[in-house]
Amino acid sequence: MRYKNYLFISLIITGLIFLSGLAHYKNNQRKIGQIIIDFKNDETGFISPDIVNKLLIQKKGELPWEAKDSLDLNMLETFLENNPYVQKAEVFSFPEGILGINIQEKQAIVRVKVEKSFYLDKFGTKLPLSKSYQPKVPTYVGELNEISKKGLLQLINFFNQDPFLKSELIKIYYKSDNFYLKLKSYDFEVEIGDMTQLQNKLQRLKIFCAYQMNSKLEKKFKLISLKFKNQIVGS
Repeated sequence: MRYKNYLFISLIITGLIFLSGLAHYKNNQRKIGQIIIDFKNDETGFISPDIVNKLLIQKKGELPWEAKDSLDLNMLETFLENNPYVQKAEVFSFPEGILGINIQEKQAIVRVKVEKSFYLDKFGTKLPLSKSYQPKVPTYVGELNEISKKGLLQLINFFNQDPFLKSELIKIYYKSDNFYLKLKSYDFEVEIGDMTQLQNKLQRLKIFCAYQMNSKLEKKFKLISLKFKNQIVGS
């Protein structure tokens, strides 16, 4: 009797293992028939689900694709990350034959105006211009070497931390080793100088802008210099 019980239990376990293996095999042989794309940015523009789908079709052809167990997910991630606008891509598959893709898009913070213009992201990586999307970012004019690029990124980072300054900045110049700014709501140019005491300089700029906005003085300034310690010099 005990032998029959052992045999019965063994048959049940063997059957479950067989069914589990069969289900696993069928699942891995299921073809990919749908792609779901999720963008992790609050705002995107350079790329879209349609663009990603077109890239994947160019790489793998029209859906459905080959069985899941032969699909190289790492290869697809690398392929997507080779796109100049993609910061990071994650690709994974669901049992239902669905391919999931998470994409982090690079964010342009400034447009560098040269003979062949381009954008920079916060890491200083170049992004090509796009015919379909033009982000609202300040323009930079001047020499762009390692020193000026480092200062430019630092300057924009400070501006982007302040809603008022971020909304006002429209152009940055670099000449004679100094940074100059053009603001949206004011006629004067702002001389920042170098990057020393930058937070203090920008605080003085905000105070001066508030004063100008509320002052009824008729005198108009063409240039405001912040490069002198604890001073605002207008001319």
